[in-house]
Amino acid sequence: MPSLDQIDGKPKEYIEKIMEYAKTPTGFLLLAGSNGTGKSFIAQALYSAYHEHDRDYKMFISQTDLNLKWQKQIKDWGETTYLLNEFVRTKILVLDDIGTRTPTESFMDFLYAIADKRYENKFNCSTIITTNLNSQNMRARFGDAFVSRVASGVCLRYDGQDRRFQEF
Repeated sequence: MPSLDQIDGKPKEYIEKIMEYAKTPTGFLLLAGSNGTGKSFIAQALYSAYHEHDRDYKMFISQTDLNLKWQKQIKDWGETTYLLNEFVRTKILVLDDIGTRTPTESFMDFLYAIADKRYENKFNCSTIITTNLNSQNMRARFGDAFVSRVASGVCLRYDGQDRRFQEF
């Protein structure tokens, strides 16, 4: 598992804000930037550092996997209240790769409900979101109300070189 002491190659201020959030992980943390710059790595490090013994109270999921889980819940049960409550009550929630696809209107309602309820409870939970989108693109794809709640916390952007991509 990644750890916070493995974060390198970022500006000092960026790392300081990550470490400050790690001390009191409440509210929203938005990690934005280009592909391969360590957003998911940092989110995984924060996730693994948070109450390691209490796996029932933390969730790490990509937008794609959340969408698939949401679709299955609708197919199997015809509603998503149980699934929504599962994402709302968890102490730490990482939504990875938000914006890799454009949500349908009904899935966007579900995402908004998660963000809104976690915003209402922001002093008792941590919500970490990673994205490749900038604020304008995020507003266009997810709407002002969703982005306003997410942006109420710490927002960091780092556009460095993709560490995974090799020219071929």
